Amino acid sequence: MRPPLPLQQHADGRAMGHFSGPDLHSHFQPLFNTQQQAIAYEALLRPCVPGGSNYLAPNQAFALASTAQTAIYLDRLCRVVHALNFVRQQPGNAQLFLNVSPQHLQAVAHNYGATFEAMLALCGLRPQQVVLEILEAGHGDVTQLQQAVQGWRNRGFQIALDDFGCQNSNFDRLWQLTPDIVKLDKQLVHQAQSNQRAAIILPKLIEMIHDLGALVVCEGIETLAQHQRCTNAGADLLQGYFYARPAAHLHTVCSATCAKAPAAT
Repeated sequence: MRPPLPLQQHADGRAMGHFSGPDLHSHFQPLFNTQQQAIAYEALLRPCVPGGSNYLAPNQAFALASTAQTAIYLDRLCRVVHALNFVRQQPGNAQLFLNVSPQHLQAVAHNYGATFEAMLALCGLRPQQVVLEILEAGHGDVTQLQQAVQGWRNRGFQIALDDFGCQNSNFDRLWQLTPDIVKLDKQLVHQAQSNQRAAIILPKLIEMIHDLGALVVCEGIETLAQHQRCTNAGADLLQGYFYARPAAHLHTVCSATCAKAPAAT
């Protein structure tokens, strides 16, 4: 019996990958501007046992990558699946946010983004349509991270620093990497609702990031109160269950609850 091809087409037309057991599916969660318009989508990996209905955690799929080269292969396969599923839904001018695994970064030594740029072209996307997300605290080698960021940026990719403000955050990364976008850790948003010090820090942190020339995403927003706090604090983009849950299709409008919230003026 021949092993499954790494890329297959689902019955409904969606692309899916296959790697060492699980099928690899795409879900997308929109990022809304303060006018409640979906202007970007974050691709999220949804691994699933073939024939099953329950999704596995993404790290369970990456745990199957036993070598550096298989980690690179899996990370690129996931991003190609996401790109194909994004393009087929005709997203217009929306951008696609793609996560880069720490294992991938540690395994690639040079020509950052060269292979992926070529793969994107086959999917019908240009680097200018893609934002690469890197975990703020996920990489210990700052020099390698700087080289990777510069290589990606030279090819036209934008860079987002993810989960900034979590426990191990390093403010030096903001001026070492000069990201285009900074995604604040959801715990900052949640703590600002109950902790007065966090509530004071949130708008000041957003202002500082703006001064460095980056946009700010507040993620993990689940309630109207959190939405209002983040918009009042100056966030540029908003993401969370309050607006839309991740889904295989692209949400172009926010939830009914979100729609009742006044848009920023």
